[in-house]
Amino acid sequence: MRIPRALALCAAIALVPRGALAEPADRTAEADARFRRGVELYGEADYIAALTEFRRAYALAPAYQVLYNIAGACYQLRDYGGARIAGDRRAEVERDIAVLRGRVATVALSTSAPGVEISVDDVPVGKTPLAEPLLLSAGRRRIVVEAPDRPAVVRVIDVAGGDHVQLRIDLPEARALRDEGAGSPVASSSAQPGAPVERAPRAARSAPVLPWIATGTLAAGAAVTGIIALGASADLQAALDAFPGDARAIDRERKRTATLALTADLLAGAAVVAGGVSLVLTVVGGGPERGDGARAPSPSVRLVCTPSSLQLVGSF
Repeated sequence: MRIPRALALCAAIALVPRGALAEPADRTAEADARFRRGVELYGEADYIAALTEFRRAYALAPAYQVLYNIAGACYQLRDYGGARIAGDRRAEVERDIAVLRGRVATVALSTSAPGVEISVDDVPVGKTPLAEPLLLSAGRRRIVVEAPDRPAVVRVIDVAGGDHVQLRIDLPEARALRDEGAGSPVASSSAQPGAPVERAPRAARSAPVLPWIATGTLAAGAAVTGIIALGASADLQAALDAFPGDARAIDRERKRTATLALTADLLAGAAVVAGGVSLVLTVVGGGPERGDGARAPSPSVRLVCTPSSLQLVGSF
């Protein structure tokens, strides 16, 4: 027969107070060995031998955990005769029970919905409504309630020994109901099946192509002219370095270099201005289409030249 889980757990717990017992080391070691032998015999369904080993272990090193194993063996032997328990043994058991009661708290837990799974410190303890209050060890306890289609709710409580706590946990609304309320609107029932759904006209903007082409052309012209101007400048320097120098050749190369440099500067400036105009037209150009298909009036932009600057004037 398989030993109950609670009894196996008690076997592990009973080893904990070994160092705390004011008993000689050899007595504690013998009690531990007998207790383990009793667990083995219990697993083999030899309850009489197991009961003997448990009682001998308790006599060597009294620990309240062993009493649970003694009670389990008596239960399997159908030995319910409480009258045969010696008075001193009964007094010991009652003292142990009193100590345990001072170290646990009862929590009457309820939820706003039935059938909710309850876990305490990540250990499932049942579903609501619970048949009896939860018996929890003193300290900080983490309670989690979970239900289908609902977010889990976590409560952390601090309980002391002997506390009697009433705890109610309200769960949020079901996810399905919340998602249905937040979903997209449903089409009107008056619409005919298969009929096209009218949609609001989309606002469209046209991108100005020609201004950007002009900008690119001017920028390319400025780059090419600048390269030619550099070549002319190199020719001018070569003419200046020649000996004997040719005054007419030097004058010709100087004029050519100045003309190309001025042209490159003008093309570069025009490219910058055209780029600014193209950018403005891209942002506000064309205007959005109105509902009747007509296009909103385009902004008015013009370039004004002054003796000291170039200005972009218009209404947007």
